[in-house]
Amino acid sequence: MTFKTWTLWSTASAAVLMSATTAMAAPAPKPALAIPAGDLATALPAFSRATGLQVLADPALLAGKRTPGVRGEVDAEQGLNQLLRGTGLTFVRNGGAAVLRPAAQKISTAPAARRAEAAAPVAAAELAADEAATVEEIVVTGGFANSLARALADKRKAANVVDAISAEDIGKFPSNNIAEALQRVPGVAITRDRGEGLFVRVRGLGPNFQIVTLNGRSAAVNENMRDSGQSGRQFRFDTLPSELVAGVEVGKTPLASLDEGAIGGVVDIKTFRPLTLGKNTIAASATASHPQLAGATDPRVSGLLSWVNEDKSFGALLALVYDQRTLRQDRVTGVSWSYTDTSTTLGKSLAAQGINLYPTAIRPTLEREDRERKGLVFSAQYRPTDATEITFDASYTHLDDHYDELTYSVDQTVSTLVPGSAVVRDGTLVGGTVTSTSQIGREVSDLAHDNLMLAINGKQRIGEWTFSGDAAYARAYSETSKPITRTRLLGAIGQTSFNMTKADDDVLPSVTLATGNLSNPSLLPFRRIEWRTNDSLDLEKAIQADAERPVALGPFTRVAFGVKFRERERTYNRADINFTTNLAGKYFDASYFETFPADDFLGEVGGALPRTWVMPNPEKFWALADKTQKGTARADQRNSYFVSEEILAGYGLTDMDTQLFGRPLRGQLGVRVAQTKQVSAGHADNGSAAVPVRYEKTYTDVLPTANFAMDITDTLQARFAAAKVITRPSLADLAPRLTLNSSGTVLTAVGGNPQLQPFEAWQYDATLEWYFAPGSAIVAGAFYKDITTFVYSQMTNIVVDGQTYRLTSPTNGGEASIKGVELAYQHLFKNLPAPFDGLGFLANYTYTDTEATYSPTLKDEMVNVAKNSFNVTGFYEKDRIAARASYSWVDDVLQDVGGAGLSALNDKAFGSLDASVSYKITDNITAALEGQNLTDAAQWQFVKGGWFGGYTHYGRTVSFGLRAKF
Repeated sequence: MTFKTWTLWSTASAAVLMSATTAMAAPAPKPALAIPAGDLATALPAFSRATGLQVLADPALLAGKRTPGVRGEVDAEQGLNQLLRGTGLTFVRNGGAAVLRPAAQKISTAPAARRAEAAAPVAAAELAADEAATVEEIVVTGGFANSLARALADKRKAANVVDAISAEDIGKFPSNNIAEALQRVPGVAITRDRGEGLFVRVRGLGPNFQIVTLNGRSAAVNENMRDSGQSGRQFRFDTLPSELVAGVEVGKTPLASLDEGAIGGVVDIKTFRPLTLGKNTIAASATASHPQLAGATDPRVSGLLSWVNEDKSFGALLALVYDQRTLRQDRVTGVSWSYTDTSTTLGKSLAAQGINLYPTAIRPTLEREDRERKGLVFSAQYRPTDATEITFDASYTHLDDHYDELTYSVDQTVSTLVPGSAVVRDGTLVGGTVTSTSQIGREVSDLAHDNLMLAINGKQRIGEWTFSGDAAYARAYSETSKPITRTRLLGAIGQTSFNMTKADDDVLPSVTLATGNLSNPSLLPFRRIEWRTNDSLDLEKAIQADAERPVALGPFTRVAFGVKFRERERTYNRADINFTTNLAGKYFDASYFETFPADDFLGEVGGALPRTWVMPNPEKFWALADKTQKGTARADQRNSYFVSEEILAGYGLTDMDTQLFGRPLRGQLGVRVAQTKQVSAGHADNGSAAVPVRYEKTYTDVLPTANFAMDITDTLQARFAAAKVITRPSLADLAPRLTLNSSGTVLTAVGGNPQLQPFEAWQYDATLEWYFAPGSAIVAGAFYKDITTFVYSQMTNIVVDGQTYRLTSPTNGGEASIKGVELAYQHLFKNLPAPFDGLGFLANYTYTDTEATYSPTLKDEMVNVAKNSFNVTGFYEKDRIAARASYSWVDDVLQDVGGAGLSALNDKAFGSLDASVSYKITDNITAALEGQNLTDAAQWQFVKGGWFGGYTHYGRTVSFGLRAKF
């Protein structure tokens, strides 16, 4: 009997993983089964999808067999026993799979040659031999391979389109936080800040289109304190270390039971729980990391302790992590461009020279950071019976960030352009000689981010009903633990010559100072000390009640419904003072300055511009400042705001399991109704005063969902999903705020709009999934999102106190569409001869195309969407050795479309290579060498026409560590 004559119901080796999983992995909880009585051969695929347990059987054994069905929350083995009642069949576990056999049959563990000589019938011996050989063929070994197979199993049995990673994956791949580990999930890419993953984008859509939950509960959001820009609802993944997380699911199509708010995806982070681990566990790790550009060595330690009592009815778990990171970034930022305005005398002169676009400033910047992060997760579970379970979860993280920025600017004042020096290419001024000013500055700040979540959940089964209740409190607080201080000098530096480049040239622009020397302390007079305090408090409180039960109503097998109330509040405060008394206009000698700290600034890239300059000593200048100076209450009021949302949502859904054209079809239909009461309060500026304002708005969304999956063959599965979805605007965009920025020489402003409507869309998904081998699959999908209203940034001019500012503020656009394809391939090469049977490979690619209507006459792409992205990962696991390499790439991300303006810089395509090698010293201790950004890639930005807009280089990071588990 060969493998092909057997019937295999599986979810990519999930059953094997139940017995082979490591202490750090998180097995699935008991499934809720609702398989009706009927044909056994039809019931087994539904059972495997629901439980993840592989079932092997000779089709001849199943002919004519009927099952009484199985209902309720039971583990896989109990469920299979119930499913086989009265069929005359039983099963044995071999290598983690379940092999069906006649109830009276005994399977020997003796070698096949000896079994052939036994007194049992020859047919039985042959069957046993084939069973053993077949199971051996499908066993998947190795931690990373196990995690991939488990994720594939979860994907196959899920009701919606979902992808996942587990702790085996997170804990054993180079990743500072969960965002970086998620790069290998199909359709997921990240945005980085100072080289560390900060936000997640799904299917090309920006971070604002995703929602992040922690164990299914909405997470509070820490805010950006470093500058005036705010993230709004985007969860900062740099606050959450990867060691605290058991797994992550990315839901790409919604379910009625999930929180609304994501046109992109729902990223659910799962923490460790003791009864899920199922046994007493001690795990620890220690790592030393070396960021090459920063030239430091940073420690990182973590530990996990989990205890369960003898009868597995109670457990408690504590996980801790502490790390330090030393960062350095070499940047060229603050690059600004302007269009020629032919209504002015200067504009007419430039137009006469064929100049339509010209640069106005460039700002090289050295950024240094020292980060210290602490985190803990605590969980307690009580399960006195299979019908009762109570779970308490607590998580807390704290991130301290000392930031030190050194910068100078050179302004390209085109009104002083020397006749005959202009270099014009395609209507763009790219070179010339001008008379310039420069601002030298040093910013020092201490920032802190706290994130706390407390939650309790109870489940109770009464008869066929299962009731659950959940209450959660989340708090994210971000502040300037010490005020931000910016020490600035500003003045004329004489004639300068510039030559701009294109981002594709991989060469920085050139700037030459004819007479000035930026390393001369007496070159520039002092301007001011800018002092700022900032804090943001994000609170989320939620209570939820759910009920479900299995049913037998035609094709419908389960019904569920629930209600949830959420209250979210964002309080944002900012206060500024500009200290000028005793400082402004004065020159200071060398004793007020320090030596430039780097001799290799921008050393990895070409371009002739000053690479050292004087570094102000903030403490010495602060000692001279007049502390009696006060800030402007009007400005502080404009910058501060309060936004709250009360969301009452209810849902109902039903699962179905039937046949279509003789093939199994399962699905879930549901609807979610959410009413949002929104309050935005703050101060609006009428041009001469800040006026208190308050806006209230209530809106209701009805959000139907439908997800279907059909088994075309035993290995080929098709999915279709349709749903109405929303994404609420950023909290910062909803605020009635106005932030003026006069730090540079170009006056800019950022404002909010309390009248914004949410993004609304109908979305459709279709996928084809071929599970061609255990732990292996090829998946192809297409998606389409029809957005009826969207939000984009609009540029206008405003006048405040007689000065004109370039204001960027959000507004609602018209219709938009998003369409794309997603391809994924994963294969474990278990059929190769040793030692090559430890090889594995996974790759994914996402294409996203958009179109948006910005006005009746203007259509363009949507901003903040990557058209193409892919990830390729190869790995090898055999015996004690494991090695992996992963390359992630994201296409250009445009911000300058639909009239967004030149101040919105576009991100050039970026790719990063990470790798690791580990060796298992003993069964309990593993040593690992890891590297991130091994190609030393840099990030570039560009503006209209591809001209240079920015450069960021943070270098490689190499780590060595030890992991232990007992």
